[in-house]
Amino acid sequence: MRALKLQNRPGTGAYNKGQERILQILQASRDILIEQGYSGLSMRKIAAAVGITIGNLHYYYRTKKDLLSDLLDHVIEGYLDTFNVVRNNAGNSPAKQMVALIEFIIDDLNTQETTNFFPELWALSNHDENASDGMHTLYGKVRKVFKELILELNPSLSGEDGEQVALFITASMEGLTPFVGRGKPWESKLPGMKRIATQSFLHLAQNIKSSEIASLQGTK
Repeated sequence: MRALKLQNRPGTGAYNKGQERILQILQASRDILIEQGYSGLSMRKIAAAVGITIGNLHYYYRTKKDLLSDLLDHVIEGYLDTFNVVRNNAGNSPAKQMVALIEFIIDDLNTQETTNFFPELWALSNHDENASDGMHTLYGKVRKVFKELILELNPSLSGEDGEQVALFITASMEGLTPFVGRGKPWESKLPGMKRIATQSFLHLAQNIKSSEIASLQGTK
């Protein structure tokens, strides 16, 4: 098991037994957050799900805020690990990497975790600094990868243009969540939406020109 990066009580999870307990706590917290939302997430429910006393839970996490901070780091780190594996498994072609990542992200929108967890993260980010930092860290790292691929596919673009195209592509995919996510009204359309997104985003990345971006922005 990979050692967990704890923000609040680093010594608490220094040994395997402590690490295993913390992982159980984080997984239970994740499940409750997915199923019941942030309003349904309580220390008492988490303790019951893990099978420990509330006092034992407070040994690991004094407050719900402390626990949430590590939970966000744990989920985001896991997502980014998978994201990087998908990219590496696609081979050396920037086009194949981009297609693989687009397909991964859109398929992931249909999982219960992404459909339920990430909208909770978006909402929390409006009033919780840790959630806001976590959200920007996650999306910033995803955009950085897409920017790299876009500039490889279309080297005539400036770095700023590549970043803007990456922002458009990633924001467009995240915007599909309320429509094609798990249990959403257009869930059955997800395969077709994925094909449209893959072809259109790849074509955009390969062919858009800096002059077109400037014109669309009204700066030329």
